[in-house]
Amino acid sequence: MRGDGEAILNRVLDSMANGVIAIDREGAIVIFNRGAARLLGVGKEEALGKRLLDIVPNSGLVNVLRTGAPETGRPQQIGARSVIADRAPVFRDGELIGAVSVFQDVTDMEKMSRELGSTRALVRTLEEVLSGAGEWMVVVDANGIVTMISEEYAEFNGTTVADAVGKHVTQVIENTRMHTVVKTGTAEIGERMTIHGRALIVNRIPLKDGDRIIGAYGRVVFKTVEQLRELASKMNLLESKVKYYEEELTHLRGARYTFASIVGAGSAITAAKEEAERASRTDSTVLLRGETGTGKELFAHAIHAAGPRRSGPFIKLNCAAVPAELLESELFGYEEGAFTGARKGGKPGKFELASGGSLFLDEIGDMPLPMQAKLLRVLQEKEVDRVGGAGSRRVDLRLIAATSRNLEELVGQGTFRADLYYRVNVIPIRIPPLRERYEDLRSIAESFLVRLSADTGEPKKHLPAELLEVLRGHSWPGNVRELQNVLERAVAMSPREVLRPEHFPAHLLRFGPGARKVAAPGAVEAGGEATWAKVPGSLATVKAEAERSAIISALAAVGGNRTRAAELLGIHRVKLHEKIKKYGIAGHPGPNK
Repeated sequence: MRGDGEAILNRVLDSMANGVIAIDREGAIVIFNRGAARLLGVGKEEALGKRLLDIVPNSGLVNVLRTGAPETGRPQQIGARSVIADRAPVFRDGELIGAVSVFQDVTDMEKMSRELGSTRALVRTLEEVLSGAGEWMVVVDANGIVTMISEEYAEFNGTTVADAVGKHVTQVIENTRMHTVVKTGTAEIGERMTIHGRALIVNRIPLKDGDRIIGAYGRVVFKTVEQLRELASKMNLLESKVKYYEEELTHLRGARYTFASIVGAGSAITAAKEEAERASRTDSTVLLRGETGTGKELFAHAIHAAGPRRSGPFIKLNCAAVPAELLESELFGYEEGAFTGARKGGKPGKFELASGGSLFLDEIGDMPLPMQAKLLRVLQEKEVDRVGGAGSRRVDLRLIAATSRNLEELVGQGTFRADLYYRVNVIPIRIPPLRERYEDLRSIAESFLVRLSADTGEPKKHLPAELLEVLRGHSWPGNVRELQNVLERAVAMSPREVLRPEHFPAHLLRFGPGARKVAAPGAVEAGGEATWAKVPGSLATVKAEAERSAIISALAAVGGNRTRAAELLGIHRVKLHEKIKKYGIAGHPGPNK
């Protein structure tokens, strides 16, 4: 019968979810149920008869044997699990014969408790925000019942937080659509709403748990429509400022000139502009070729301004103006400590500065050979290495190069790399010299005079027809730049609005059949008619004037018919057309008449 009782007791103990361990006076395990085996990860047969501390090294049950006092609700860590144990001594006839421990796993309970504590803290924080932030906000559950509302919003709606919570939102807020948002699950942003006659701007946002809608959150964004209008006004002002500063930045770092800045409508300059406009639509390298002073930099600015990179930087460098020993650091930049005097933090080079935009390398024919090899690598690999740097930097730029030198001759002489020549000579554009643009001379001169007037603030000076003819007789080796300098000098020296010959350099006045009139000093100032002195011209000038006069006379004799004029002069009609173009003979019919 005793054996049956023990068997029943063991079955009862094994059916318990809690772990049960009993030890004798020596600390050996005499009871070890299935719950204990599960929680401790030790088999029942393996544990029975063993010392408890061998199975559970940190067990507090042995303390009960020592003190004879029970312990209740004691936490204990067993591996990754947390357990709570109740421990009690076992007496027989007043003598301590052992101890028993009943313990349960509280790992999941602790996790739930921590989550509950975090949730409570979050709720308290949200309640503090709602009550003290001055915001007008409301939260409803899936049934449209108010679960939270800020004090100020409750007060505006003529109620209190205590009265509003638990009621349907339609009973608390006039004209509300919070319950509708809960049903549709669609947010309503920036909606106009009227409460107690006041127009408000509100946001209503559904709250979701996965795909399930559990409520909605509403907030008054603007308590009056005037607030919205005021903000819109501020935003417009800020946008205007940003646009202004962007334009200023583009002006400072970008191109200053466009194709409209290139004055002239003659065939030579028109052809060059048309080629440049077509080239600007691509990202290909452009090589501007022309004599010094023809306006190559002006064309480079215009190509950048008309291209897809117009919003990016326009960086320029004159290869002939930078000493060879400094050219590498100017182009590639340098790292801190790369050389004595290197700027702290290093410095980006022109390639890096031009990334996203265009790099204009003027007088590329003067670039030293070692630098040509490095430039070729940049064009091929789209990478630059700073002086003293350890790694490469990616660059994305469009190259525009210019030269006044004959690159083909330089390649033949071995002073310009052939592979670099083919790399930069993708789209060559020839800028015509001024001596091929005499038909544009008046418009160019007038443009300069207008600009000089704007710069000085003085009335615009006038260029008389006889002086224009003098200018047309000059060969202009300095081209447009030389013309600008001559006009700037004349404007500075002229006390009156009409420019006179004495305001121009003497070498320009050696023009005409044998000589030109030159105003005698003081004649005009004295109020008398200008007197003219004979100024000898160079042989080339006399020859050019003789040709020009002969052409004008021949055209006049045949009524402007160029074919007949060519026969009269004994030259081919095409040659006559070239000379008409060369000497800027205006006002005569075209080549086919």
